[in-house]
Amino acid sequence: MFFPLESVDFTKMLRLTAFLRATPAFLESVALSRNIGISAHIDSGKTTLTERILFYTGKIAKIHEVKGGTEVGATMDSMELEKERGITIRSAATNCKWKENNINIIDTPGHVDFTIEVERALRVLDGAILLMCAVGGVQSQTLTVDRQMRRYGVPRICFINKMDRDNANPQRALKMAQEKLGINAAFIQLNIGTSQDFEGIIDVIEQRAVYFDGKYGEQIRFAEIPSFMRDDAVAARKELFAKLAEHDSEMEELFLSEVEPTVEQVHAAIRRTTIANKFIPVMLGSAYKNKGVQLLLDAVSRYLPNPLERANGGYTVKRVVDEDGNKTNVKDEPTTLLTDDEKPLVAMIFKLEETQKTGFCNYLRVYQGKMRKESLINIRTGKTFTPPKLVRMHADSIIPIDEVKAGDICAIAGDVDASSGDTVMRAGPMQGTPVSCEDMYVPPRVISASIKVVNDKDNNRFRERMYAFMREDPTFSFFLNPETKENIIEGMGELHLEIYVERLKREFGIVAEIGKPTVNYREVISVRKEFDFVFKRQSGGAGQWAHIKGYIEPLPIDMSTEKGTKNKVTSKCSNGDVREALQKSFIKQFERKIFHGGELMGAPVWGVHAHLNGGAMHEVDSNDKAFTNATQELWETLLPQLEPTLVEPFMEVEMNVPSHCMTDVATEFAKREGIVQETSVNGAESTIRGETALDTMFGFITDLRKLTKGQGDFSMQFKEYRPMAQFKAQKRMDERNKEQGRKAYQLS
Repeated sequence: MFFPLESVDFTKMLRLTAFLRATPAFLESVALSRNIGISAHIDSGKTTLTERILFYTGKIAKIHEVKGGTEVGATMDSMELEKERGITIRSAATNCKWKENNINIIDTPGHVDFTIEVERALRVLDGAILLMCAVGGVQSQTLTVDRQMRRYGVPRICFINKMDRDNANPQRALKMAQEKLGINAAFIQLNIGTSQDFEGIIDVIEQRAVYFDGKYGEQIRFAEIPSFMRDDAVAARKELFAKLAEHDSEMEELFLSEVEPTVEQVHAAIRRTTIANKFIPVMLGSAYKNKGVQLLLDAVSRYLPNPLERANGGYTVKRVVDEDGNKTNVKDEPTTLLTDDEKPLVAMIFKLEETQKTGFCNYLRVYQGKMRKESLINIRTGKTFTPPKLVRMHADSIIPIDEVKAGDICAIAGDVDASSGDTVMRAGPMQGTPVSCEDMYVPPRVISASIKVVNDKDNNRFRERMYAFMREDPTFSFFLNPETKENIIEGMGELHLEIYVERLKREFGIVAEIGKPTVNYREVISVRKEFDFVFKRQSGGAGQWAHIKGYIEPLPIDMSTEKGTKNKVTSKCSNGDVREALQKSFIKQFERKIFHGGELMGAPVWGVHAHLNGGAMHEVDSNDKAFTNATQELWETLLPQLEPTLVEPFMEVEMNVPSHCMTDVATEFAKREGIVQETSVNGAESTIRGETALDTMFGFITDLRKLTKGQGDFSMQFKEYRPMAQFKAQKRMDERNKEQGRKAYQLS
């Protein structure tokens, strides 16, 4: 449901989207709006770039750098931990004005442990800046960000940053992007020098040199292209022209006619193809050295879509009541959301967070209608609420506002009964047909650990904070293990869990100790088996008797996500054999117990299809309990014949190390069952990419630092779950069952 309009002709847009009631003032305002995100691999300069954008747009008066220490730090890194570590942990939103354009910006983390921050930002944005390091080029998280942008059809501009660094090579970075990301991209700028000699850029479209003078590069100076680069500039313009002609009919006609396009025609073609996701313009600069940022802002205004140029959709919903009396929403018909302030309100809460400075904030994207401080309804829960305060965010500061129009991003300050992904509409008769926005993708949690509060008197507050963290972050989970009575936290990686434990201590004064991290395994079966099972239990008085027939077989599932169908239970037998209520006992036992905690090690069961196609009842002894117990005993009895095993999370790993250490690091990675898939050397630095099971990587950072004398680092991202070798599965089961005091299970 996320796709750009093919044409950006304003009259055609009005006709296609039927904005007949929208006022000219609203249309003009929205046409000048941009909702963008800045995303990249870790340490590519996202927050530094955002800081410069805020400075050049007049949002801040002084530039702060991203570096350790709590007394300094970039504006968007407002958490104490972010300032200390020099990394972005959670996305931050702000608003600024560049010339005539109003720009909402979300600065996102680069570390894979916080990928949900990128995911939910891109879910609601209309355009993005894909940042790449001029030295590193396409790195592991660049691939992830590219997939996320494609998932939501987000048009983007590529900005190759850090042109001031040694070994900067933008041509290599672009070639990597074209090959690894499969994008149609071309330079619209060239660099004048690299590393210490990086002086400025050449505007390929307008064929002129651009320099950035003044202490902060605030004075833009245009000049003739240096003589030694004139041929390169002409060749780059021809290359750009050819790339555009491949995907734009107007450019194709000019290209075939050998007519040189005007500057205006090139800009218009870049805009059309960028919004249609057929082309990505590539720009250059150094945010740290204050070069190229203002031109990037011009490109955001010129090439990225406004909210009118993006078609967003959802589903009408019906409220249904199941047999247990639970009310749920069922998706009905697809519907299009129109960026029109006269339509019924539809907005999506895409992020929740709580800070000591602002309290609880619920970030929203308003897709349709206007939002005011009036009674709203949460479509998921059916509950109504009135926003305590509508605000616009600037990092950890809030600016109260009275109204938010379609296409804008804002926040509700104050705790309301909502979760990430909820759709809100106006309550009452003016609501319109209930609508649910499209869901956002939530990656699976791959790591867990036990957690214990040091001071027992903090237990109640501790649980409150854990549940609050879960509301904020869909990739963080907290629960009590019923067998070991331990509190368990789950997340995306060791850093992810560590940050929440540290936040407990710093923000809420709760000291907790975290146990050894463990991997989130899943239990699966390998073969199909039919069953014809009779269950009898007699202990005086009424007994239990059930006869069930059918089969259990592996169910093909998507192993790359926790979303979607992981198991299935079906029933197709006559009421004369097994009445419907008892068939439901069979189904419920699988869905409510068996699938949630398997027999091997108590892990969730995946990929099972259980089917009931016959059986028999006893007129006295057949009841819900009998068929429930029969189902459980059947599973335990049949399981060894189903050849069960475990699946484990596999990770894509990228290691950046000094070139002279590359062989030693690759050898250590191989010792950990890692498979090296690609190596590249760029001067004194090298990159190793591969994949391995998550459980082999615990403690790897310590060995890596020893091998590289502290100069190496690595990042991981989840790829998919894969079956384990039986000997390894048995070993992991024995270890986990011993830790939990469970009875050992022996694989056949």
